[in-house]
Amino acid sequence: MIVYGAAGFVSTTLLLDGEPPADDLVLVDPAEIDPAVPARLRERGAKVTVRRENSLDTCSEADVLLVIAGQTDVDEALANPALAFVSNPAIALNAAQWSRRHPSARAIYLSTDEVLGVPQGGPLAEDAPLRPTQPYAASKAMAETTLRCYRDTYGTNLTVIRSCNLVGARQRARKLIPIAVQRLAEGRPVPVLGTGRQTREYLSVDDLCDALRMAVAGSMPTGWYHCSSEVSFTVLDVIELVAEALGVAAQTESAPDRLVQDRAYAMDASLLRKYGWRPRRPPAESIGTAARALYAAWSSGEDLRSRRISRGG
Repeated sequence: MIVYGAAGFVSTTLLLDGEPPADDLVLVDPAEIDPAVPARLRERGAKVTVRRENSLDTCSEADVLLVIAGQTDVDEALANPALAFVSNPAIALNAAQWSRRHPSARAIYLSTDEVLGVPQGGPLAEDAPLRPTQPYAASKAMAETTLRCYRDTYGTNLTVIRSCNLVGARQRARKLIPIAVQRLAEGRPVPVLGTGRQTREYLSVDDLCDALRMAVAGSMPTGWYHCSSEVSFTVLDVIELVAEALGVAAQTESAPDRLVQDRAYAMDASLLRKYGWRPRRPPAESIGTAARALYAAWSSGEDLRSRRISRGG
């Protein structure tokens, strides 16, 4: 099994928590992979190869390709859209070409609810049209379109899992929960873009990893799946949950809104549930648990806004 984007938040959680997803693992990422990851996998009996590379070109046959690599920062993409438009479609094309060379392998690609845009009449199913509204979302929609084209043209074996906003103790970079933890821990207000009343669905990264493990095991047919708790919070709600977990008062300050700010995303996850997946961790509890773990990391001197594992989420 190849994990493309193995240095990221999602990949690290998948690889370190629970049993290794495969006995033979090739971990690919241009960023440095935490040495503890392959070490712990080997302790558990897995054969591990680490490739610090930006492509799959040197990777040979594998039964599964899991693609979690990508540019994931919405604000960074708004400021410099070329970052997303170059990176995300190129990753998808590289994965599609690898899949074409290895037609017996199953490819699993992690995408985002943002490709769907704002729902007009309730949660959106997998067959809803792609209506991205900003560069990051459009770049992921381009990636999905490329992968779908290779599936339809060359018969590649493809599963796409779209995730909502994720929560977890290993999350870093410019994401709301790490920022809120660090700012509140420092006694400073959390910047809130616009009104702070835009809503997002939240999911424990462990629940997403459950879905990825199902896909790796072939527990459902190939295709597109939505992975979401279907539980939404506003930005202000999340900051309150973080403050409560840290035992401090929530402090916020207004910041200029994004050039494009979608008021909500919402996905219907009933298809994935049909095959036995269920979110096992309540999102509010997950936010609190993650906030306390991130606070412990901050207390030990870590900068939670570090970009070191942002590539995978």
